[in-house]
Amino acid sequence: MKSCQRVMPLLVTAGFCLMIFLAPSAGNALLAGVAVLLVWGTLVPGWRVIAWRAATGALVGSCLALMLLLATDSFGVRYVWLYSSEALPTYLKLANLWGGDEGTILLLALLIMPAAMRHVDYPGFEGSSSGLIAAWYVASAAWFGPFTATPEEWLAAQSSQGMNAHLQSIWMVLHAPLILAAYAWTLAPVGAAIQALRAVPSGYANKALVYGRRAWWLLTAGIGFGMIWALQDFTFGQLWHWDPVQTSIFIVWALLGAILHGVRRWRDTGTFGRVLPVLSLLLAASTCMAMAVTRSEVLASSHRYIGTTSWLNHLSLALLFLCCALCFSWRRRQNSQEQKSKRLDWTLRLSVLSFSAMAMLAAVALMQAHLRQWLQIEKTDEQKPFFETLSRWADSNEIARFEQAFAQWDMDGYALARWLLPPLLVMGLVGGYTFLRRALFPTLAGFGTVFAVAICLFLAWQGGWLTEHYTGRGVLSQHIVRVLPWFDAALAAALFLLLACLLWCVISVWRSRRLGTLRFTGSLALIHGGAVVALVGGLAATALNSYLPILLQDGEALGQWRYMTEDMQVRVLPASSHSDYSGFRAVAQVEIRHDHEVVQGQALFQDARQLPPGYQGPVRQLCEILDYRYARHAGDPGYMLHPFIIRSWLADTQVWVPASAGLMSASDVVSTTDETLVVVRRYPLVSLVWGGFIAMLLGALLLPRRRLEKTI
Repeated sequence: MKSCQRVMPLLVTAGFCLMIFLAPSAGNALLAGVAVLLVWGTLVPGWRVIAWRAATGALVGSCLALMLLLATDSFGVRYVWLYSSEALPTYLKLANLWGGDEGTILLLALLIMPAAMRHVDYPGFEGSSSGLIAAWYVASAAWFGPFTATPEEWLAAQSSQGMNAHLQSIWMVLHAPLILAAYAWTLAPVGAAIQALRAVPSGYANKALVYGRRAWWLLTAGIGFGMIWALQDFTFGQLWHWDPVQTSIFIVWALLGAILHGVRRWRDTGTFGRVLPVLSLLLAASTCMAMAVTRSEVLASSHRYIGTTSWLNHLSLALLFLCCALCFSWRRRQNSQEQKSKRLDWTLRLSVLSFSAMAMLAAVALMQAHLRQWLQIEKTDEQKPFFETLSRWADSNEIARFEQAFAQWDMDGYALARWLLPPLLVMGLVGGYTFLRRALFPTLAGFGTVFAVAICLFLAWQGGWLTEHYTGRGVLSQHIVRVLPWFDAALAAALFLLLACLLWCVISVWRSRRLGTLRFTGSLALIHGGAVVALVGGLAATALNSYLPILLQDGEALGQWRYMTEDMQVRVLPASSHSDYSGFRAVAQVEIRHDHEVVQGQALFQDARQLPPGYQGPVRQLCEILDYRYARHAGDPGYMLHPFIIRSWLADTQVWVPASAGLMSASDVVSTTDETLVVVRRYPLVSLVWGGFIAMLLGALLLPRRRLEKTI
């Protein structure tokens, strides 16, 4: 019997894959059947194992069939026609499994199933919740129809629409599935959290810790890969700018941090007996809300994941989780007869509360932006950068489009940064004190912390390194000046945390005289130290970035060396090259000269694009490069611009060369009478961001593993 149960999913996988590949029109109906099978398994526990194993095999087969349809250019399927093209390399074709909404929902349902099968024998919500969540997403996928046939008029118009040019990057190929897998793990402890709030025996603490660690690792890695892509994409151009999607992901990341800091001390009758399960349900709601925001068009966003939209499906599930959190938490409060337990350490309480506060503040900022958009509140001139400059040269039709584009609200990143800095400051100081008192006598730890607090207060009042080195030559507005002293104070608190954590790691190993201790202490040091290093690099790159526009006037040779800094020169030459699979063509040969050494590279453009009416060449191109709002408005969906990047430990230097008539010509002549704009952008200490992320991920991997408990 057991051997049959093991073979059955493989047979179902092969059967579904073959049926859908040969007859795609039947795929949507088959997915609806899978959703029914999952619900039936929930209602009939005796058949749950068999039903869910068959459903898992069917989902694997469906995803494999969709990948085969993508790989074989089956443009008769609408999903393949929308997101793929014949010229794409195979790995990008397969990556389109998560390139559209229908495929993403299907993949998410599949990623939820391992946790569902792990809990299949558990009673109550703990055993059924993951299967029901998967059923909801399978039904949603069937509704949107990943296997729907392409309309004949679409096929007659063109062979395929093709992949979004901005997603044709290895970093985006990695970013999306990592984020999606992290979301699946954040949904896994929902049933155990409900059971814990119902005061029913459950494995909540174990599941929240194990699944939380997995979700945190994947989410952090996904955010890191997204940052690498964002820094070199002209519709983004920054590591982080509190885009609505970024804000919603941050909420998920912060709630994970709160749960992971408190769950090791969680007891059903303890202080966090009700708080942490509620946070787990809020985490699940925030996860669904993040997916809804990603697909919503309400706010202006530099994310372009908009098409067949499932935002209402995600929003409905998020509201359900919120209702569960409120209802079960209230019932727990009414029926609570909690025993007195050992009080939790106040530093642990503050850590959990600080992470929760940051998540709450980000959620409030996100809701505020939505309310402003729904109430049609007018923006001030300060909130519409570049609009006045662009409107001087636009005609009446384009001005109307500009007004509509710039009237749409987005996140107020400067206000949110001001809100988040105080809890971030508290976390750094509290964390530093926690590690310091484990390494030293309590009195010494107290004096050291008081000294750190005094330094932070002084920096918040007078400013420090970032304040002194800020020159105002970057893409940030002068609003950043107001928060620079707080940035300096937060950096000081973070460095205090780093030094205290390293000291604790060394002293712990010395006291124990065992290298085995290093695995635990060293892992925590890598995680916390990596976070500090990444924060230092991120704040420096954000606050101290600079740009230098170089305009080659009429009659000026393109091949002339121009100074970027006192010791660095740049020149741009036309480059002739063939288009690659995505239509990109390198049209600019960039050369950088520094210390008598020359570094060469190419800048990429997609050729097919139309200039807007009243085009003002360098002015508009500069606006495109420096502000993602205008880049989204002016850029064609297929238009893409990549910089030439010189990476070093001290700074990343980007050379952006928008296409001019001289560069776009096929001539090899190195001079032209047309204007050419060269924009040099510099991001100091970006290497610290990547180093910090690597340290955090390595530390999380090295932590002693915690296995899922098989029994309650």
